[in-house]
Amino acid sequence: MRRRNMRAKPRLMRPGTWLVLWLSAVLVLAGCSSIPTVGPVGTASAEHNGDTGEDAVFSPEGPAEDASPQDIIQGFIEAGKGAADDYSVARQFLAPELADTWSPTERVSIYRSSRIVAMPEPDLFQIQLELHGSVDSRGVRTDAPDGSTETFPVRLEEVEGQWRLSAVPDGIIVSLASFPALFIGHNLYFYSSDYEYWVPDTRWFIQRAGIAANIVKELLVGPAPYLQGAVVSAFPAGTTLARDAVPVASGEAVVDFAADSLRDSSDLNRQQMVKQLEQNLRGLNNVTSVKMTVNQRDVDLGKGSGELQSAVADPSAGATQIVVNEGELAYYADGPEPTGDVPSVAEYGPRDPAMFADGSVIAFLDNRQETLLITGTGQDVRVAAEAEKFTPPSVDPGRWVWTSQPSGTGSLVFAVPFGGDRGSAAVLTAPWLEGLTVTELRISRDGTRALVVANQDGRSEVMIAGVVRSPEGVPLSLTVPMKLQVPSKAGVVNRAKWVSEDTVVAVQAGAEEAAPVILGPGRESELLSPKEGIAGLSAGNGIEDIFIQTEEGIFNKVGSSWSLRTEGTRDPAFPG
Repeated sequence: MRRRNMRAKPRLMRPGTWLVLWLSAVLVLAGCSSIPTVGPVGTASAEHNGDTGEDAVFSPEGPAEDASPQDIIQGFIEAGKGAADDYSVARQFLAPELADTWSPTERVSIYRSSRIVAMPEPDLFQIQLELHGSVDSRGVRTDAPDGSTETFPVRLEEVEGQWRLSAVPDGIIVSLASFPALFIGHNLYFYSSDYEYWVPDTRWFIQRAGIAANIVKELLVGPAPYLQGAVVSAFPAGTTLARDAVPVASGEAVVDFAADSLRDSSDLNRQQMVKQLEQNLRGLNNVTSVKMTVNQRDVDLGKGSGELQSAVADPSAGATQIVVNEGELAYYADGPEPTGDVPSVAEYGPRDPAMFADGSVIAFLDNRQETLLITGTGQDVRVAAEAEKFTPPSVDPGRWVWTSQPSGTGSLVFAVPFGGDRGSAAVLTAPWLEGLTVTELRISRDGTRALVVANQDGRSEVMIAGVVRSPEGVPLSLTVPMKLQVPSKAGVVNRAKWVSEDTVVAVQAGAEEAAPVILGPGRESELLSPKEGIAGLSAGNGIEDIFIQTEEGIFNKVGSSWSLRTEGTRDPAFPG
Protein backbone atom coordinates (compact mmCIF):
# COMPACT_ATOMS: atom_id res chain seq x y z
CA MET A 1 0.00 0.00 0.00
CA ARG A 2 1.26 3.49 -0.76
CA ARG A 3 2.62 5.29 2.27
CA ARG A 4 0.38 8.23 3.07
CA ASN A 5 1.73 11.70 3.67
CA MET A 6 2.07 12.31 7.42
CA ARG A 7 2.53 16.03 6.85
CA ALA A 8 -1.17 16.49 6.37
CA LYS A 9 -2.37 19.81 7.66
CA PRO A 10 -3.07 19.59 11.42
CA ARG A 11 -6.71 20.03 12.28
CA LEU A 12 -8.71 20.53 15.42
CA MET A 13 -10.46 17.56 16.90
CA ARG A 14 -14.19 17.85 16.64
CA PRO A 15 -15.90 18.86 19.91
CA GLY A 16 -17.54 15.97 21.62
CA THR A 17 -15.37 13.32 20.03
CA TRP A 18 -13.12 12.72 22.99
CA LEU A 19 -13.56 9.58 24.98
CA VAL A 20 -14.08 8.73 28.53
CA LEU A 21 -12.30 5.99 30.40
CA TRP A 22 -13.94 4.51 33.40
CA LEU A 23 -11.71 4.92 36.39
CA SER A 24 -10.93 1.70 38.18
CA ALA A 25 -9.42 2.58 41.49
CA VAL A 26 -7.89 -0.76 42.34
CA LEU A 27 -4.83 -1.10 44.54
CA VAL A 28 -4.75 -4.39 46.41
CA LEU A 29 -2.48 -5.07 49.34
CA ALA A 30 -1.29 -8.44 50.58
CA GLY A 31 -3.67 -10.30 52.88
CA CYS A 32 -2.99 -11.03 56.54
CA SER A 33 -5.27 -13.02 59.00
CA SER A 34 -8.93 -14.05 59.91
CA ILE A 35 -11.75 -13.73 62.44
CA PRO A 36 -14.50 -15.84 64.03
CA THR A 37 -17.53 -16.39 61.81
CA VAL A 38 -20.92 -17.88 62.51
CA GLY A 39 -23.60 -19.61 60.49
CA PRO A 40 -23.46 -21.89 57.48
CA VAL A 41 -21.60 -21.17 54.29
CA GLY A 42 -23.95 -19.26 52.01
CA THR A 43 -24.02 -17.46 48.70
CA ALA A 44 -24.97 -13.92 47.77
CA SER A 45 -26.46 -13.05 44.43
CA ALA A 46 -24.28 -10.82 42.29
CA GLU A 47 -27.21 -9.88 40.12
CA HIS A 48 -26.73 -6.16 40.69
CA ASN A 49 -23.09 -6.18 41.81
CA GLY A 50 -23.33 -2.82 43.55
CA ASP A 51 -24.64 -0.90 40.56
CA THR A 52 -25.94 2.62 40.88
CA GLY A 53 -27.80 2.13 37.62
CA GLU A 54 -27.45 0.62 34.19
CA ASP A 55 -24.10 0.84 32.47
CA ALA A 56 -23.90 3.39 29.70
CA VAL A 57 -23.68 1.46 26.44
CA PHE A 58 -20.86 2.47 24.14
CA SER A 59 -20.17 0.67 20.88
CA PRO A 60 -17.06 2.36 19.47
CA GLU A 61 -15.85 1.44 16.02
CA GLY A 62 -12.44 0.03 15.28
CA PRO A 63 -9.97 1.53 12.80
CA ALA A 64 -11.31 2.27 9.34
CA GLU A 65 -9.49 0.88 6.32
CA ASP A 66 -6.74 3.25 5.13
CA ALA A 67 -7.47 5.75 7.90
CA SER A 68 -5.12 8.76 8.10
CA PRO A 69 -2.80 9.21 11.10
CA GLN A 70 -5.03 11.94 12.52
CA ASP A 71 -8.08 9.71 12.17
CA ILE A 72 -6.28 6.89 13.95
CA ILE A 73 -5.41 9.18 16.87
CA GLN A 74 -8.93 10.52 17.08
CA GLY A 75 -10.47 7.08 16.66
CA PHE A 76 -8.29 5.69 19.44
CA ILE A 77 -9.47 8.41 21.80
CA GLU A 78 -13.11 7.83 20.92
CA ALA A 79 -12.71 4.07 21.30
CA GLY A 80 -11.82 4.64 24.93
CA LYS A 81 -15.54 5.09 25.55
CA GLY A 82 -15.83 1.33 25.34
CA ALA A 83 -14.36 -0.32 28.43
CA ALA A 84 -15.71 -3.75 27.48
CA ASP A 85 -13.22 -6.59 27.31
CA ASP A 86 -10.44 -4.42 28.75
CA TYR A 87 -10.79 -1.77 26.04
CA SER A 88 -10.38 -4.26 23.24
CA VAL A 89 -11.62 -1.82 20.58
CA ALA A 90 -9.23 0.95 21.70
CA ARG A 91 -6.36 -1.55 21.60
CA GLN A 92 -7.12 -2.21 17.92
CA PHE A 93 -5.70 1.26 17.19
CA LEU A 94 -2.38 0.31 18.80
CA ALA A 95 0.59 -1.55 17.40
CA PRO A 96 0.68 -5.12 18.76
CA GLU A 97 3.41 -4.58 21.35
CA LEU A 98 1.78 -1.39 22.73
CA ALA A 99 -1.66 -3.02 22.73
CA ASP A 100 -0.38 -5.48 25.33
CA THR A 101 1.20 -2.86 27.64
CA TRP A 102 -1.02 0.24 27.41
CA SER A 103 -2.73 0.97 30.77
CA PRO A 104 -6.02 2.85 30.25
CA THR A 105 -6.75 3.19 34.00
CA GLU A 106 -3.58 5.05 34.90
CA ARG A 107 -4.91 8.61 34.54
CA VAL A 108 -7.83 10.69 33.30
CA SER A 109 -6.89 14.08 31.83
CA ILE A 110 -9.75 16.61 31.89
CA TYR A 111 -9.43 19.28 29.22
CA ARG A 112 -11.13 22.51 28.19
CA SER A 113 -9.94 22.55 24.58
CA SER A 114 -7.67 20.40 22.43
CA ARG A 115 -6.02 19.88 19.07
CA ILE A 116 -3.79 17.41 17.21
CA VAL A 117 -0.57 18.80 15.75
CA ALA A 118 1.84 17.10 13.32
CA MET A 119 5.50 17.46 14.31
CA PRO A 120 8.51 17.88 11.95
CA GLU A 121 9.86 14.48 12.93
CA PRO A 122 8.35 11.73 10.78
CA ASP A 123 5.46 9.76 12.28
CA LEU A 124 5.29 12.00 15.36
CA PHE A 125 2.23 13.97 16.51
CA GLN A 126 1.18 15.90 19.61
CA ILE A 127 -2.15 16.03 21.42
CA GLN A 128 -2.24 19.53 22.91
CA LEU A 129 -4.65 20.25 25.76
CA GLU A 130 -5.80 23.26 27.71
CA LEU A 131 -5.89 21.29 30.95
CA HIS A 132 -8.60 21.62 33.57
CA GLY A 133 -7.35 18.85 35.84
CA SER A 134 -6.71 15.14 36.20
CA VAL A 135 -7.81 12.08 38.14
CA ASP A 136 -5.27 9.49 39.19
CA SER A 137 -5.67 5.72 39.35
CA ARG A 138 -7.13 5.94 42.87
CA GLY A 139 -9.79 8.50 41.95
CA VAL A 140 -8.04 11.49 43.52
CA ARG A 141 -8.74 14.58 41.47
CA THR A 142 -6.31 17.49 41.07
CA ASP A 143 -7.48 20.65 39.32
CA ALA A 144 -5.04 22.78 37.34
CA PRO A 145 -4.69 26.59 37.44
CA ASP A 146 -6.45 28.59 34.73
CA GLY A 147 -4.48 28.57 31.50
CA SER A 148 -2.62 25.32 32.22
CA THR A 149 -1.60 23.26 29.20
CA GLU A 150 -0.32 19.74 28.68
CA THR A 151 1.12 18.01 25.64
CA PHE A 152 1.01 14.29 24.89
CA PRO A 153 3.43 13.02 22.22
CA VAL A 154 2.17 10.10 20.13
CA ARG A 155 3.97 8.12 17.42
CA LEU A 156 2.57 5.99 14.63
CA GLU A 157 3.92 3.18 12.49
CA GLU A 158 2.61 1.06 9.66
CA VAL A 159 1.41 -2.42 10.57
CA GLU A 160 0.53 -4.54 7.54
CA GLY A 161 -0.04 -1.38 5.53
CA GLN A 162 -2.25 0.39 8.12
CA TRP A 163 -1.34 3.19 10.50
CA ARG A 164 -1.27 2.21 14.17
CA LEU A 165 -0.12 4.00 17.33
CA SER A 166 3.24 2.71 18.50
CA ALA A 167 3.74 5.17 21.39
CA VAL A 168 1.03 6.83 23.47
CA PRO A 169 0.92 7.71 27.19
CA ASP A 170 -1.10 5.55 29.57
CA GLY A 171 -4.54 6.84 30.51
CA ILE A 172 -7.25 8.68 28.62
CA ILE A 173 -8.59 12.18 27.95
CA VAL A 174 -12.06 13.53 28.80
CA SER A 175 -13.62 16.89 28.01
CA LEU A 176 -14.74 19.05 30.92
CA ALA A 177 -18.25 19.04 29.43
CA SER A 178 -18.39 15.22 29.41
CA PHE A 179 -16.75 14.56 32.76
CA PRO A 180 -19.75 15.22 35.10
CA ALA A 181 -21.99 12.91 33.10
CA LEU A 182 -19.49 10.07 33.08
CA PHE A 183 -17.87 10.25 36.52
CA ILE A 184 -19.39 10.55 39.97
CA GLY A 185 -17.77 12.23 42.94
CA HIS A 186 -18.19 10.03 46.02
CA ASN A 187 -16.90 10.64 49.53
CA LEU A 188 -14.95 7.85 51.14
CA TYR A 189 -15.23 8.18 54.92
CA PHE A 190 -12.54 7.55 57.50
CA TYR A 191 -12.67 8.06 61.25
CA SER A 192 -11.12 11.02 63.00
CA SER A 193 -8.28 9.88 65.27
CA ASP A 194 -10.65 9.84 68.27
CA TYR A 195 -13.37 7.93 66.33
CA GLU A 196 -15.84 10.74 67.04
CA TYR A 197 -16.29 12.10 63.50
CA TRP A 198 -16.52 10.89 59.92
CA VAL A 199 -13.98 12.60 57.69
CA PRO A 200 -14.71 12.80 53.93
CA ASP A 201 -12.16 11.92 51.26
CA THR A 202 -13.63 12.80 47.86
CA ARG A 203 -12.88 10.39 45.02
CA TRP A 204 -14.12 10.07 41.44
CA PHE A 205 -15.51 6.85 39.99
CA ILE A 206 -16.95 5.96 36.59
CA GLN A 207 -20.73 5.64 36.76
CA ARG A 208 -21.00 1.95 35.93
CA ALA A 209 -21.60 -1.46 37.42
CA GLY A 210 -19.26 -2.46 40.20
CA ILE A 211 -18.93 0.94 41.85
CA ALA A 212 -19.64 -0.52 45.31
CA ALA A 213 -16.66 -2.86 44.99
CA ASN A 214 -14.42 -0.03 43.80
CA ILE A 215 -15.45 2.09 46.78
CA VAL A 216 -14.69 -0.69 49.26
CA LYS A 217 -11.34 -1.49 47.63
CA GLU A 218 -10.26 2.13 47.83
CA LEU A 219 -11.44 2.32 51.43
CA LEU A 220 -9.21 -0.66 52.24
CA VAL A 221 -6.20 0.94 50.52
CA GLY A 222 -6.53 3.99 52.75
CA PRO A 223 -6.94 7.76 52.58
CA ALA A 224 -5.61 10.20 50.00
CA PRO A 225 -2.07 11.47 50.68
CA TYR A 226 -3.14 14.73 52.34
CA LEU A 227 -5.18 12.81 54.96
CA GLN A 228 -2.61 10.15 55.80
CA GLY A 229 -1.76 10.39 59.48
CA ALA A 230 -4.76 12.64 60.17
CA VAL A 231 -7.50 9.99 59.96
CA VAL A 232 -7.83 6.31 60.83
CA SER A 233 -9.64 3.31 59.40
CA ALA A 234 -11.23 0.46 61.30
CA PHE A 235 -9.70 -1.93 58.76
CA PRO A 236 -6.08 -2.98 59.31
CA ALA A 237 -3.56 -2.66 56.50
CA GLY A 238 -3.64 -5.67 54.21
CA THR A 239 -7.39 -6.33 54.46
CA THR A 240 -8.68 -7.55 51.09
CA LEU A 241 -11.91 -8.67 49.49
CA ALA A 242 -12.47 -12.35 48.77
CA ARG A 243 -13.60 -11.47 45.27
CA ASP A 244 -13.77 -8.45 43.04
CA ALA A 245 -17.44 -7.72 43.73
CA VAL A 246 -19.83 -6.32 46.34
CA PRO A 247 -23.23 -7.76 45.40
CA VAL A 248 -26.35 -5.82 46.36
CA ALA A 249 -29.70 -7.58 46.71
CA SER A 250 -32.89 -6.05 48.16
CA GLY A 251 -30.86 -3.06 49.34
CA GLU A 252 -28.31 -5.16 51.27
CA ALA A 253 -24.65 -4.93 50.22
CA VAL A 254 -22.63 -8.04 51.09
CA VAL A 255 -18.94 -7.31 51.64
CA ASP A 256 -17.02 -10.57 51.63
CA PHE A 257 -13.44 -10.51 52.90
CA ALA A 258 -10.66 -12.94 52.15
CA ALA A 259 -9.93 -15.72 54.63
CA ASP A 260 -7.63 -14.73 57.52
CA SER A 261 -8.09 -11.02 56.73
CA LEU A 262 -9.47 -9.94 60.11
CA ARG A 263 -8.18 -12.57 62.54
CA ASP A 264 -6.72 -10.22 65.15
CA SER A 265 -9.66 -7.78 65.28
CA SER A 266 -11.71 -7.28 68.45
CA ASP A 267 -15.49 -7.21 68.73
CA LEU A 268 -15.38 -3.42 68.99
CA ASN A 269 -13.08 -3.20 65.98
CA ARG A 270 -15.39 -5.34 63.83
CA GLN A 271 -18.39 -3.27 64.89
CA GLN A 272 -16.49 -0.16 63.81
CA MET A 273 -15.76 -1.85 60.48
CA VAL A 274 -19.45 -2.44 59.80
CA LYS A 275 -20.24 1.18 60.70
CA GLN A 276 -17.54 2.37 58.32
CA LEU A 277 -18.86 0.20 55.48
CA GLU A 278 -22.36 1.52 56.09
CA GLN A 279 -21.16 5.12 56.05
CA ASN A 280 -19.32 4.55 52.77
CA LEU A 281 -21.96 2.56 50.88
CA ARG A 282 -25.27 4.06 52.00
CA GLY A 283 -24.57 7.02 49.76
CA LEU A 284 -25.31 4.74 46.80
CA ASN A 285 -28.96 4.88 45.89
CA ASN A 286 -29.45 1.11 45.96
CA VAL A 287 -27.81 0.35 49.33
CA THR A 288 -29.77 0.53 52.59
CA SER A 289 -27.81 -1.94 54.74
CA VAL A 290 -24.47 -3.77 54.82
CA LYS A 291 -23.52 -7.30 55.81
CA MET A 292 -19.91 -8.27 56.44
CA THR A 293 -18.74 -11.82 55.73
CA VAL A 294 -15.49 -13.76 55.49
CA ASN A 295 -15.44 -16.39 52.76
CA GLN A 296 -19.25 -16.06 52.64
CA ARG A 297 -19.68 -16.79 56.36
CA ASP A 298 -21.32 -14.12 58.52
CA VAL A 299 -18.82 -12.27 60.70
CA ASP A 300 -19.36 -12.57 64.44
CA LEU A 301 -19.65 -8.96 65.65
CA GLY A 302 -19.77 -9.92 69.31
CA LYS A 303 -21.99 -8.35 71.92
CA GLY A 304 -22.41 -4.64 72.39
CA SER A 305 -20.36 -3.32 75.29
CA GLY A 306 -21.28 0.33 75.19
CA GLU A 307 -17.86 1.23 73.80
CA LEU A 308 -19.06 1.71 70.23
CA GLN A 309 -19.64 5.39 69.48
CA SER A 310 -21.75 6.73 66.66
CA ALA A 311 -19.41 8.96 64.67
CA VAL A 312 -20.83 12.29 63.50
CA ALA A 313 -20.87 13.23 59.84
CA ASP A 314 -20.81 16.86 58.70
CA PRO A 315 -21.12 18.43 62.20
CA SER A 316 -23.54 21.32 62.44
CA ALA A 317 -22.26 24.84 63.00
CA GLY A 318 -25.45 25.73 64.83
CA ALA A 319 -27.38 28.95 64.26
CA THR A 320 -25.56 31.37 66.58
CA GLN A 321 -22.53 33.39 65.54
CA ILE A 322 -20.25 35.63 67.52
CA VAL A 323 -19.75 39.21 66.32
CA VAL A 324 -18.37 42.58 67.36
CA ASN A 325 -21.21 44.98 68.11
CA GLU A 326 -20.64 48.51 69.42
CA GLY A 327 -17.12 47.60 70.47
CA GLU A 328 -18.11 44.54 72.51
CA LEU A 329 -18.48 40.85 71.79
CA ALA A 330 -22.04 39.73 71.12
CA TYR A 331 -23.88 36.61 70.05
CA TYR A 332 -25.78 36.85 66.80
CA ALA A 333 -28.77 34.83 65.59
CA ASP A 334 -31.58 37.07 64.36
CA GLY A 335 -29.66 40.07 65.68
CA PRO A 336 -26.94 40.95 68.22
CA GLU A 337 -27.53 39.67 71.75
CA PRO A 338 -25.46 40.11 74.96
CA THR A 339 -22.91 37.41 75.73
CA GLY A 340 -24.05 37.17 79.33
CA ASP A 341 -21.34 36.17 81.79
CA VAL A 342 -18.44 37.25 79.55
CA PRO A 343 -16.40 40.29 80.66
CA SER A 344 -16.14 43.52 78.71
CA VAL A 345 -13.44 43.55 76.06
CA ALA A 346 -14.01 47.08 74.73
CA GLU A 347 -10.58 48.25 75.93
CA TYR A 348 -8.88 45.92 73.43
CA GLY A 349 -10.81 47.06 70.36
CA PRO A 350 -11.81 43.44 69.59
CA ARG A 351 -11.53 42.02 66.10
CA ASP A 352 -12.14 38.65 64.42
CA PRO A 353 -13.70 36.68 67.29
CA ALA A 354 -14.03 32.90 67.27
CA MET A 355 -15.76 30.63 69.76
CA PHE A 356 -16.49 27.12 70.91
CA ALA A 357 -20.20 26.37 70.50
CA ASP A 358 -21.03 26.51 74.24
CA GLY A 359 -19.18 29.79 74.82
CA SER A 360 -16.57 28.17 77.09
CA VAL A 361 -13.83 29.47 74.78
CA ILE A 362 -13.96 32.81 73.00
CA ALA A 363 -10.81 34.00 71.24
CA PHE A 364 -10.24 37.33 69.50
CA LEU A 365 -7.53 39.74 68.37
CA ASP A 366 -6.90 43.29 69.52
CA ASN A 367 -7.44 46.20 67.17
CA ARG A 368 -3.88 45.96 65.78
CA GLN A 369 -4.08 42.17 65.33
CA GLU A 370 -0.89 41.87 67.41
CA THR A 371 -2.39 40.25 70.51
CA LEU A 372 -4.34 37.00 70.79
CA LEU A 373 -6.78 37.13 73.71
CA ILE A 374 -8.95 34.39 75.16
CA THR A 375 -11.96 34.52 77.46
CA GLY A 376 -15.22 32.63 77.89
CA THR A 377 -18.29 32.31 80.04
CA GLY A 378 -17.34 33.10 83.62
CA GLN A 379 -13.67 33.73 82.74
CA ASP A 380 -11.42 36.75 82.82
CA VAL A 381 -9.77 38.00 79.63
CA ARG A 382 -6.17 36.84 79.33
CA VAL A 383 -3.39 37.52 76.84
CA ALA A 384 -2.53 34.21 75.17
CA ALA A 385 0.17 35.39 72.74
CA GLU A 386 1.73 38.48 71.19
CA ALA A 387 3.40 38.84 67.80
CA GLU A 388 3.80 41.14 64.81
CA LYS A 389 0.45 40.01 63.41
CA PHE A 390 -1.96 37.10 63.82
CA THR A 391 -4.52 35.56 61.49
CA PRO A 392 -8.08 35.41 62.85
CA PRO A 393 -8.29 32.64 65.47
CA SER A 394 -10.14 29.35 65.03
CA VAL A 395 -11.37 27.02 67.80
CA ASP A 396 -11.38 23.26 67.18
CA PRO A 397 -13.62 20.57 68.81
CA GLY A 398 -10.98 19.98 71.51
CA ARG A 399 -11.09 23.70 72.47
CA TRP A 400 -7.64 24.38 71.02
CA VAL A 401 -7.31 27.95 69.73
CA TRP A 402 -5.45 28.09 66.39
CA THR A 403 -3.76 30.97 64.61
CA SER A 404 -0.80 31.75 62.36
CA GLN A 405 1.85 34.46 62.37
CA PRO A 406 4.72 35.50 60.08
CA SER A 407 7.96 33.66 60.78
CA GLY A 408 11.18 34.28 58.85
CA THR A 409 10.37 33.89 55.17
CA GLY A 410 7.17 31.95 55.80
CA SER A 411 4.46 31.41 58.38
CA LEU A 412 4.19 29.60 61.69
CA VAL A 413 1.08 27.78 62.92
CA PHE A 414 0.40 27.15 66.59
CA ALA A 415 -2.52 26.05 68.77
CA VAL A 416 -3.18 27.10 72.39
CA PRO A 417 -4.79 24.44 74.62
CA PHE A 418 -7.86 25.07 76.73
CA GLY A 419 -6.76 27.23 79.68
CA GLY A 420 -3.25 27.63 78.28
CA ASP A 421 -1.14 30.33 76.67
CA ARG A 422 1.78 30.68 74.27
CA GLY A 423 4.07 28.83 76.69
CA SER A 424 1.91 25.69 76.52
CA ALA A 425 0.99 26.07 72.85
CA ALA A 426 1.64 23.35 70.29
CA VAL A 427 3.81 24.65 67.44
CA LEU A 428 3.02 22.59 64.35
CA THR A 429 5.50 21.27 61.82
CA ALA A 430 4.61 22.39 58.27
CA PRO A 431 7.70 22.89 56.04
CA TRP A 432 5.49 23.64 53.03
CA LEU A 433 4.56 26.99 54.61
CA GLU A 434 8.05 28.32 53.79
CA GLY A 435 7.66 31.26 51.42
CA LEU A 436 3.93 31.58 52.09
CA THR A 437 2.12 34.32 54.00
CA VAL A 438 -0.94 32.81 55.65
CA THR A 439 -3.98 35.10 55.66
CA GLU A 440 -6.57 32.63 57.00
CA LEU A 441 -6.44 29.39 59.01
CA ARG A 442 -9.67 27.55 59.84
CA ILE A 443 -9.93 24.13 61.47
CA SER A 444 -12.71 21.87 60.17
CA ARG A 445 -15.61 21.07 62.46
CA ASP A 446 -14.33 17.50 62.81
CA GLY A 447 -10.92 18.80 63.91
CA THR A 448 -8.98 16.76 61.33
CA ARG A 449 -8.27 19.32 58.60
CA ALA A 450 -6.93 22.85 58.34
CA LEU A 451 -8.23 25.22 55.68
CA VAL A 452 -5.31 27.50 54.81
CA VAL A 453 -5.34 30.58 52.60
CA ALA A 454 -1.89 31.89 51.75
CA ASN A 455 -0.33 34.51 49.52
CA GLN A 456 2.87 34.15 47.53
CA ASP A 457 4.19 36.80 45.15
CA GLY A 458 0.74 38.33 44.71
CA ARG A 459 -0.95 34.99 44.06
CA SER A 460 -3.31 33.27 46.47
CA GLU A 461 -3.68 29.60 47.25
CA VAL A 462 -6.51 27.82 49.05
CA MET A 463 -5.38 24.54 50.59
CA ILE A 464 -6.65 21.78 52.86
CA ALA A 465 -4.09 19.98 55.04
CA GLY A 466 -4.57 17.11 57.44
CA VAL A 467 -4.03 17.71 61.17
CA VAL A 468 -1.81 15.03 62.69
CA ARG A 469 -2.30 14.62 66.44
CA SER A 470 -0.75 12.62 69.26
CA PRO A 471 -2.78 9.84 70.92
CA GLU A 472 -3.76 12.45 73.52
CA GLY A 473 -5.12 14.78 70.82
CA VAL A 474 -2.24 17.28 70.86
CA PRO A 475 -1.72 18.82 67.38
CA LEU A 476 1.69 17.83 66.00
CA SER A 477 1.90 18.72 62.30
CA LEU A 478 0.08 19.63 59.12
CA THR A 479 0.31 17.27 56.16
CA VAL A 480 1.32 18.44 52.69
CA PRO A 481 -1.98 19.96 51.54
CA MET A 482 -4.41 19.40 48.73
CA LYS A 483 -4.89 22.58 46.68
CA LEU A 484 -8.25 23.95 45.58
CA GLN A 485 -7.96 25.96 42.39
CA VAL A 486 -9.46 29.44 42.62
CA PRO A 487 -10.82 30.85 39.34
CA SER A 488 -9.05 34.02 38.23
CA LYS A 489 -12.37 35.92 38.30
CA ALA A 490 -12.44 35.55 42.10
CA GLY A 491 -9.27 37.64 42.43
CA VAL A 492 -6.54 37.16 45.03
CA VAL A 493 -8.64 35.65 47.81
CA ASN A 494 -7.50 36.14 51.42
CA ARG A 495 -10.40 34.91 53.57
CA ALA A 496 -12.14 31.52 53.60
CA LYS A 497 -14.54 29.52 55.77
CA TRP A 498 -15.86 25.96 55.93
CA VAL A 499 -19.37 25.70 54.47
CA SER A 500 -19.82 21.96 55.04
CA GLU A 501 -17.69 18.87 55.58
CA ASP A 502 -16.26 19.09 52.05
CA THR A 503 -17.02 22.60 50.80
CA VAL A 504 -15.53 26.04 51.53
CA VAL A 505 -16.21 29.64 50.54
CA ALA A 506 -13.44 32.17 49.85
CA VAL A 507 -13.35 35.86 49.01
CA GLN A 508 -10.96 38.74 48.33
CA ALA A 509 -11.75 40.89 51.35
CA GLY A 510 -10.78 44.54 51.03
CA ALA A 511 -11.25 44.71 47.26
CA GLU A 512 -13.41 47.44 45.79
CA GLU A 513 -15.77 44.73 44.58
CA ALA A 514 -15.45 40.98 45.04
CA ALA A 515 -17.44 37.82 44.40
CA PRO A 516 -17.24 35.01 46.98
CA VAL A 517 -16.45 31.66 45.39
CA ILE A 518 -17.57 28.17 46.44
CA LEU A 519 -14.80 25.55 46.24
CA GLY A 520 -14.43 21.87 47.03
CA PRO A 521 -12.75 18.69 45.81
CA GLY A 522 -16.09 17.27 44.75
CA ARG A 523 -17.44 20.23 42.78
CA GLU A 524 -16.64 22.82 40.15
CA SER A 525 -16.00 26.31 41.50
CA GLU A 526 -19.06 28.57 41.69
CA LEU A 527 -18.90 32.35 41.82
CA LEU A 528 -21.58 34.04 43.93
CA SER A 529 -22.95 37.52 43.31
CA PRO A 530 -20.33 40.27 43.73
CA LYS A 531 -20.60 42.91 46.43
CA GLU A 532 -18.72 46.14 47.04
CA GLY A 533 -16.39 46.44 50.01
CA ILE A 534 -16.58 42.96 51.54
CA ALA A 535 -14.56 43.01 54.78
CA GLY A 536 -15.81 39.90 56.58
CA LEU A 537 -17.08 36.42 55.75
CA SER A 538 -18.77 33.62 57.68
CA ALA A 539 -20.53 30.37 56.81
CA GLY A 540 -22.85 28.06 58.71
CA ASN A 541 -24.57 24.98 57.36
CA GLY A 542 -24.40 24.84 53.58
CA ILE A 543 -24.04 27.27 50.72
CA GLU A 544 -27.34 28.99 51.52
CA ASP A 545 -26.05 29.91 54.99
CA ILE A 546 -23.29 32.34 54.01
CA PHE A 547 -22.84 35.85 55.48
CA ILE A 548 -20.67 38.77 54.42
CA GLN A 549 -19.87 42.05 56.14
CA THR A 550 -19.38 45.49 54.58
CA GLU A 551 -19.35 49.01 56.05
CA GLU A 552 -23.15 48.90 55.93
CA GLY A 553 -23.44 45.82 58.13
CA ILE A 554 -23.99 42.09 57.81
CA PHE A 555 -25.64 40.58 54.74
CA ASN A 556 -26.81 37.01 54.25
CA LYS A 557 -27.12 35.06 51.03
CA VAL A 558 -30.68 34.91 49.69
CA GLY A 559 -30.81 33.00 46.43
CA SER A 560 -28.46 34.77 44.06
CA SER A 561 -28.32 38.08 45.94
CA TRP A 562 -27.32 39.55 49.32
CA SER A 563 -29.83 40.85 51.87
CA LEU A 564 -28.93 43.32 54.64
CA ARG A 565 -29.58 41.73 58.03
CA THR A 566 -28.04 44.03 60.63
CA GLU A 567 -26.33 47.42 60.53
CA GLY A 568 -23.33 48.42 62.62
CA THR A 569 -22.20 44.85 63.38
CA ARG A 570 -18.99 43.29 62.08
CA ASP A 571 -16.64 40.28 62.07
CA PRO A 572 -19.29 37.51 62.14
CA ALA A 573 -18.09 33.96 62.84
CA PHE A 574 -19.86 30.66 63.43
CA PRO A 575 -18.35 28.32 66.03
CA GLY A 576 -15.06 26.86 64.86
